[in-house]
Amino acid sequence: MLRRRSVLAFWVVLLFSTPLAWGQTSIDAAYYQGRVEELPEKKPGKLDASDPEILVFKWQSGTWKVLYSEIRTVYVSLTRRSVMVEAFGVPGGKRKLLLSLVVADRPGKTRNAVFFLPAGATREFMQALEKKSGRTVVYESYEARKGAGED
Repeated sequence: MLRRRSVLAFWVVLLFSTPLAWGQTSIDAAYYQGRVEELPEKKPGKLDASDPEILVFKWQSGTWKVLYSEIRTVYVSLTRRSVMVEAFGVPGGKRKLLLSLVVADRPGKTRNAVFFLPAGATREFMQALEKKSGRTVVYESYEARKGAGED
C-alpha cells in the first residue's frame, strides 16, 4: 500500500513539474498602449511565443499575430513612480513590468505595442522571444531585468 502511494506521488510530482522544466513560452499580459489599432487597451490576454514563426496575443474576443521577423525592438522597462512617491516618500504600489515591441508589420511603417507583464515573467519567454526574433532584449535597468526573472 505504501509503495503504491509512493509511485502515485512520484507520477503526480512528475506530471506537474515537467511543464515547468520545458519552459513557459506563454504568459499572461495586457495590451497597455501603442499604435496597434487592432488591440483593445487594458484587456487581459496571453502572449504566446511557442510558435516558431509568429508571436501571438490572444484576448477574450480576438487575436493579434506578428511575425518574429517583423519585430525590430524588444524593450523591457518598469512603470514610473508617481510624483507623490518621489517627492514625499508616500508609500506607493509596486512598479509594473512593461514589454515594448516595435514592429514593422506594414510596408514603410513601424508601430509600437506596450504590454503589462506579470511580475517575474518567465526567463524562458524572454529567451524564446529573443531567439525567434533575432533581437536582443534590452532591459531599461537592473530592476527591470530582475522583474523579468533574468536575475
